Amino acid sequence: MAKVQSEIGFEQLGLGAVLKRYRLLVPANQRDYAWEKKEVQNLLEDLAAAINDDEPQHFLGTLVTIPRANGVLEVVDGQQRLATTALVLAAMRQVSLQGSDNLPKALEAFLTDVDTETLEDSPKMTLNAADSAVFHELLLTGKSQSALPNRDSHGRLVAAYGLAKAQMTAVAKPFSEADRTKAFLRWMKYIEFNARVILLKVPDDVNAFKMFETLNDRGLKVSQSDLVKNYIFGQSGTRLSEVQQLWSYVKGALETLEEEDITMTFLRQSLIAMNGYLKETDVYERVQTSVKGAQSSVNFVTELESLANDYVAMASPQSEKWNEYPSHVRASLKVLQLFDLKPFRPLMLAIARRFTVKETALAYQRLVSYGVRLIIASTTRSGSIEQPLARAAKQVFDGEISSAKDLAVLLNPIIPSDELFRQAFEVATVSQAKFARYYLRSIEMSDSGDEDAWMIPNDDSDVINLEHVLPLKPMGNWPSYDDEAVKAYSKRIGNMALMIAKDNSDLKSSAFADKKDALAKSPYTTTAMIGAVDEWTPEEISKRQALLAELAIKTWPLK
Repeated sequence: MAKVQSEIGFEQLGLGAVLKRYRLLVPANQRDYAWEKKEVQNLLEDLAAAINDDEPQHFLGTLVTIPRANGVLEVVDGQQRLATTALVLAAMRQVSLQGSDNLPKALEAFLTDVDTETLEDSPKMTLNAADSAVFHELLLTGKSQSALPNRDSHGRLVAAYGLAKAQMTAVAKPFSEADRTKAFLRWMKYIEFNARVILLKVPDDVNAFKMFETLNDRGLKVSQSDLVKNYIFGQSGTRLSEVQQLWSYVKGALETLEEEDITMTFLRQSLIAMNGYLKETDVYERVQTSVKGAQSSVNFVTELESLANDYVAMASPQSEKWNEYPSHVRASLKVLQLFDLKPFRPLMLAIARRFTVKETALAYQRLVSYGVRLIIASTTRSGSIEQPLARAAKQVFDGEISSAKDLAVLLNPIIPSDELFRQAFEVATVSQAKFARYYLRSIEMSDSGDEDAWMIPNDDSDVINLEHVLPLKPMGNWPSYDDEAVKAYSKRIGNMALMIAKDNSDLKSSAFADKKDALAKSPYTTTAMIGAVDEWTPEEISKRQALLAELAIKTWPLK
């Protein structure tokens, strides 16, 4: 379609005015109507309260559109609010047909105009291919013959119209015919002039895509991945059905992960593996650059399908993909899953896609050590690792790096050395109990000579408890520690110990003298050492943590 402007434009106006002034088009491949009864009811209640309270304005967020040929605005974000408001006005029209002749005519101006080619009434807003017919029938007649019982969006549209009609019937009920018209006029004018939105008109799909980073509207937000999907479908030409099928396979695989915004996260991380670092706002532009024409669309989505299967397997250590791999690959994945370091994912994906079975096993095991070192050194929060990891992912994906050894050389500059790791570990605090249990159990296993100490240990809190020797809440039993000292030392790794659950059930906030014997009798060497001291002072906490730091270097080695 032709573009009709080159700059971003915006105006503030009523939501009804948008429906009245413009022809609105939801792209054929855009998401279905998504509002459930709760969202529709919330909108109706908000409007009713604003009208009854005579609020001068009620803000309903931002609409993002792309001007197309013949005065059409393509709706990128806002279809739920626009479509629901159109259904409210249509319901008002149906209810008012029993009264004034002119009010239904006034309401028609929001809903339909005359098609200049067919001279037939044509709805001013068109939804996607799946929902368009049902939506149009509801606008024109208040009923739908096309609604399919197994199509969720059809049921949602019919339900939304039913709620709107019930609301309009309730508005009309207390009044005589003459006053009923006035009540409806009040609603109509409020929706047209006072239910305000900011209408953004952006010149192209890329700018529309980037708007999502700064807008947070009241409705169910359009998924950013929809824009990517629509572009790919638009490029697929005669192979649209093939691309749609492949896309459905990708979505189906990813939905098993039940992670919010998983499609967008996967798209970005896959593109990082294939192309190097990019921000989320650049995903659409990268796809637009990479995908040109039908064959390119098929190739791209075919690659995404393969990557999606590996991506899901990475999050599912029991996946059959790992059957041919050494057993410690599953152990590595469990640890990496525990930490959930998202900057690692593109690299892990590239490794799963390109490395041999043997090199994948070695690389994932090294990533466990790298992950622990980066977390303890607090490097994962700085953003300094994301771009180097992205470069490494691309080099692996491109075949420039094919071994865990070469990968280690490449990543060496961003991974804390033994000395830096030791220094960071000596003063580290841990807030998440699952991390602390992993660190302490792994160190305990390493100290006993277990070569696979880094693997996920028994994390069942019913079997092994995490004991804070200096309690998080001392309850008056530790008078030598003031509140600041408790805050400074209670979450230090040196203050934490593993205890057999049955031995730890009565300790809680007890004084050290009451805990000492149970600690000394522990089968865990790193716990029993605590029972050998007379007092549990800050100096003893630091001394023990220094010993743990030395063991940590052995537990999570660089090689």
